[in-house]
Amino acid sequence: MFRAHRVVRTSVAAVAIAAALFTATACSEAQKALDCTKLGIELTNDIAALQNVLNDPDAAAQSLEDISKTLTDAAGDIDSQDVKDAIAKMTTEITELSTQIANKQTPSVDAIGLLRSSAETITKACTS
Repeated sequence: MFRAHRVVRTSVAAVAIAAALFTATACSEAQKALDCTKLGIELTNDIAALQNVLNDPDAAAQSLEDISKTLTDAAGDIDSQDVKDAIAKMTTEITELSTQIANKQTPSVDAIGLLRSSAETITKACTS
């Protein structure tokens, strides 16, 4: 009888530990997905802000710097290769826009569209 209780207690403890680990892992994955989706939303808002200041080269340059920093900060926390690829693509687009602004060129509407598309790709990759 004593052994049976010990086996039951050990089994119950093992199940409890497994459930706790599963819950912690599931919560961690859910938090990562939430953070990733939040990144997509933040980028969309930042791109809208950039579009509002395109006529002011200094403000546009600062806006691009802010977006770049957001991407750099997020890249280290992202596990998904699809999201990392989308971040790399968007970083390249930001570099090109920054160069245009530094050369006193007005960025085209297409360039802003590419940024928007990249932000959408990040959001989609986060939820897939």
